[in-house]
Amino acid sequence: MDWLNSISTTLLTKDLDGLWLRQRAISGNLANWETPGYKSKNVSFEEELQKSLAQSVQKKSDFVKLIDSTQPTVTVSEELSQRLDGNNVDLEQQNVEFARTQINYMYSLRELSDHFARLRYVITEGRG
Repeated sequence: MDWLNSISTTLLTKDLDGLWLRQRAISGNLANWETPGYKSKNVSFEEELQKSLAQSVQKKSDFVKLIDSTQPTVTVSEELSQRLDGNNVDLEQQNVEFARTQINYMYSLRELSDHFARLRYVITEGRG
């Protein structure tokens, strides 16, 4: 059994990668909220991951490869701006997304850490 490349660790790792990319995009949006003509960026990886998970595979290794090959997509928002300078960054919405993404990232990181802590506990037979 391959404990390091399990479906759960692969999913959590891919989730952390997508959340990290989303944090970077939101940070860029917040840094450019006063830049005339700037269009906000959005990161979509949950939808891509759901599409990958909907495919039927026979072997666990194929499932892990399918998850691992899923890539988040970055899109530029085409929403109309309510500002005269053409910038469409909604500061409140970006701050909410930033906080939500940060909480999700901390949760996923904690889950991955707990997974490895349980493995360490089993390997050391509870002695360390």
